[in-house]
Amino acid sequence: MSHTNIKLYGTDWCSDCKRSKKFLGEQRVHYDFINIEEDKEGQAFVQKLQNGGLTIPTIVFEDGAALIEPSNAELAAKLGLETKARCEFYDLIIVGGGPAALTSAIYGARDGYDVLVIERSGLGGQAGITELLDNYPGFPEGVTGTEFAERIIEQSKRYGVELLSAQNVVAVGNDEDAHFVETDSGYRYRSNAVLIATGSTYKRLGVPGEKLAMLYSPSLLAALLPSTQSYSDAFAR
Repeated sequence: MSHTNIKLYGTDWCSDCKRSKKFLGEQRVHYDFINIEEDKEGQAFVQKLQNGGLTIPTIVFEDGAALIEPSNAELAAKLGLETKARCEFYDLIIVGGGPAALTSAIYGARDGYDVLVIERSGLGGQAGITELLDNYPGFPEGVTGTEFAERIIEQSKRYGVELLSAQNVVAVGNDEDAHFVETDSGYRYRSNAVLIATGSTYKRLGVPGEKLAMLYSPSLLAALLPSTQSYSDAFAR
């Protein structure tokens, strides 16, 4: 994304700060984190902004606007993300926005179908936040996750695929003569077919170095496992 000069004021222990940082990371939005417990000027800035208050996270944008303890939906709106579809009915709705989902969407759209993709976090999936992908055909030297995600997103748009991000699907079912999908924002979309391509979610262990290892390859995390824990157990849902 093109957003720059975003500053997130918070602390390392704040759960809402972690959520906001995770959301911005999934959307591949660059930001500066200011720990107000270590940066007294940052703390004073937050107190001045809130007339003496110290609610975190406080996120300040390039245009000077600030969001205090925002929800993911409020962040999505501020970032200009597409969170509501243009239509109520589609030929195909795909739940998930990773490489498998977007590839399916491209093929469907090429055949003339109206396709809607709904992703709960950032389009591109886990591949989009991976440091380097070296196992995809056509990239002999590898490709960064960010570049790969941007390419497949642009290709999807070129074929007219409608893309929603930061929207969590909470229900899928049948409605009269069609299928339906509901999001946690309260929107319901109907379609002739629904494809579930939500990918995988790795179990986190909370061991030192885990975040760095996951940027490169889950296999690197095997070296961090206790000798009594198996690799398969570590990555069980």
